[in-house]
Amino acid sequence: MNVILLGAGLSKRMGRQKLLLSFGDKNVIETVIENLRGAGLTRICAVLSREVASALASHAGTLEVGINEEPERGQSSSLAIGLEMLPEGEDFCIMLGDLPLARAQDIAALAKRFDGLPPEKSVLAPCRGGVFGHPMFYRSVWRERFRGASGDVGGKKILMRYEAEIEHVNAPDSHFKDMDTPEEYEKRLKEAPPTAAAEK
Repeated sequence: MNVILLGAGLSKRMGRQKLLLSFGDKNVIETVIENLRGAGLTRICAVLSREVASALASHAGTLEVGINEEPERGQSSSLAIGLEMLPEGEDFCIMLGDLPLARAQDIAALAKRFDGLPPEKSVLAPCRGGVFGHPMFYRSVWRERFRGASGDVGGKKILMRYEAEIEHVNAPDSHFKDMDTPEEYEKRLKEAPPTAAAEK
């Protein structure tokens, strides 16, 4: 399974680069990468800012990295870069770089459910109260469908055109708990496994 890992945001509300904040013995995005790999999702196409890519230089041999030089254009600009990194005709999932609490075993369970999707469904999405969580899993046809996305919500607009193809599934709270502010970061640390919280 291919992963597009989105990690080029500007972290304006955090006031500093949130993906490089400490989270146990790693930083936030390293924790996300570890959880993806633990779920068996090892081909990771990471779309990053130059700052984050430089900090992950030691992972260069195990990640495919694309740099978003214009992250101010919104999340869809990172998605476009990630889509071009995918092999033709292969399924993929999209993960956010600021979801360090999403555990490997829960991600693996979602991937297994995606493998069993009926033919009329092309998306598997954690969903709660109309809000999508991550990772979300897509059949290969979505590579082309997403090409017209723009801004921060463009992808969701395209997704909703094919609402009948979405398989909504329950998932733990951790799949919805990203972090955009210092207060949310502190909350995520408190909710983290003991090692992450202890090594803040």
